[in-house]
Amino acid sequence: MRKIVILIFALFFCLSCYSQITIEYCQSKAKANYPTFSNTSLLEKSSAYSLANATRNYLPQINFFAKATYQSDVTKIDVTLPPPLTADFIKFPQMSKDQYQAALELSQVIWDGGYTYNKRKEIKAELEAQKANLEVELYTLRERIANLYFGILSIKEQKSLTILMQKELDRNIEQVNAFAETGLANESDLDLLKVEKLNLEQRIVEIELLEKSYINMLSLMMGEDLSNDTKFIEPELKSSNLSTTILRPELRAMDNQIKLLDAKKKMINAGSMPHLAAFAQGGYGKPALNMFNEDPDFFAIVGLRLSWNISSFYTKSNNAHQIDINKQLLESNRNTFLFNTNLQMEGQMTEIERLEKLLKSDREIIVLRERIKETSHFKMENGVMSVSDYIKEVNATDLAKQNEILHRIQLLMSIYKQKNLTNQSYEN
Repeated sequence: MRKIVILIFALFFCLSCYSQITIEYCQSKAKANYPTFSNTSLLEKSSAYSLANATRNYLPQINFFAKATYQSDVTKIDVTLPPPLTADFIKFPQMSKDQYQAALELSQVIWDGGYTYNKRKEIKAELEAQKANLEVELYTLRERIANLYFGILSIKEQKSLTILMQKELDRNIEQVNAFAETGLANESDLDLLKVEKLNLEQRIVEIELLEKSYINMLSLMMGEDLSNDTKFIEPELKSSNLSTTILRPELRAMDNQIKLLDAKKKMINAGSMPHLAAFAQGGYGKPALNMFNEDPDFFAIVGLRLSWNISSFYTKSNNAHQIDINKQLLESNRNTFLFNTNLQMEGQMTEIERLEKLLKSDREIIVLRERIKETSHFKMENGVMSVSDYIKEVNATDLAKQNEILHRIQLLMSIYKQKNLTNQSYEN
């Protein structure tokens, strides 16, 4: 029973220490950890406030004003009366030169020429344009993560291959050491193998340092501690399901910029329309509405107000033409982007085809090299081949395997780049 408990505990400990991650996981963590990622929620909050403010344009507007003036002259009734209607008999009222007034006005927009409606559309279009620009920045981050991830895959493959070679070399050293004791091999043969072992040890040190550097950079970008024991899952990417449909965020960004320009053009039209509002005004002043009453009094006014900024027509046409030109520039940039992307896709497909052919020949070369190495090992055991010649065959086999690793990772990277060029999803 005790052994079972210990075994279960050991198994749990091993599983907790052993972790696997995928390229999608790394990219999602890096995206969430990227400082600019939080801007999405900030942009949405800012847009919500702007939309709320635009909507409140239809709420009743309250305006308070007060004034105190002294006038050099006032309205008078200056007539000459025939006798017996003299000035002493009839007195005409006269306004006071000092006047005071305080009033509160309540106004309600009835029609604003579509200004509020189009303003809300402009705010929403601006938010989508800003979010699309943010996605473009995060898209470049995804590519940086992919370069690190595939770099780590390549380094780990090279490390595994080098460790296997080291173990094989240890067995050869033991064998040659036994041959040296019986006189079938000399000391120089043993020294040659030891030199190769030291070279492999140096190579392992370099690979481990490079592996640590890549993993540390990926950890910083993800905001998560990764160790050298973390297993990086190799994505199963195939060239057979590649798509040519381009779904890049840059296209969405340009499309949203065009929509924003359309919204701004509608705002120009709305700005040249008349505005109609109802208002009610109440106040207290000297004089009130009766200008000839010198006593302070309350007053009230209700009515409709029509306002029309005629001067907006001065620049309306030029502003509209300027927006049309900006739209044409965006369309031109969009077509240029699609043209360059299609060129890149064509070049990437050629690279994928080249690497697939190289990888096929690499596997055939490895099979042949393994046969040659086994034959050379047999010859060395029988004293027909020198140790130095055998080491050359071992190194040639190692080089063939490294080429296979390099081309395999390059092929995966090329397929990924092709999918990344179109921004298509890929399966694991």
